[in-house]
Amino acid sequence: MRTLKSNRLACIFALAILVSSIFAQDLQAEEQCLKDAWRTFISAKYDSAIFFADKCIDDFGRAAGREQARLDSLRVPLPPTGRVPEVERNRIFNRGLLNDVATAYFIKGRSAEYLYRRYQRGDPRSSKYKQIAIEAYRAACQLKHGRTWDPKGWFWSPCEVANDRLPLN
Repeated sequence: MRTLKSNRLACIFALAILVSSIFAQDLQAEEQCLKDAWRTFISAKYDSAIFFADKCIDDFGRAAGREQARLDSLRVPLPPTGRVPEVERNRIFNRGLLNDVATAYFIKGRSAEYLYRRYQRGDPRSSKYKQIAIEAYRAACQLKHGRTWDPKGWFWSPCEVANDRLPLN
């Protein structure tokens, strides 16, 4: 009897570990595409940064849009930028998908803007990247509750920064 209970507990424990690892893999996928987008952006590999940002957007954009719509329908005030108290910081961090997708749109827009400026006017690639940048910046502003954590200890708004970059000249 005792062995049967031990086996059941072992099975339940193993199942709990399996379920938690499945959820951890989803979270890792979300974080990994954004890390890859940042890494390639910082390395000035802008086409790759756009690729990884698009992966985040494709995989998690709908969920982020639903979260933004929910916050809008509840008329939740926009979170602050800069340094914030711990309670507010946790509230912002709990909107992980929304934050990551808004940041992915910013990375995509900024990467496309760099590529737009790299090519001579009249080169078809220039106008293509200009349009990509404009669309990405506008999309970042659709996720106005999204915030990006700066490792220096403060938040910034991808929407605000994207809006400051428009119009592209």
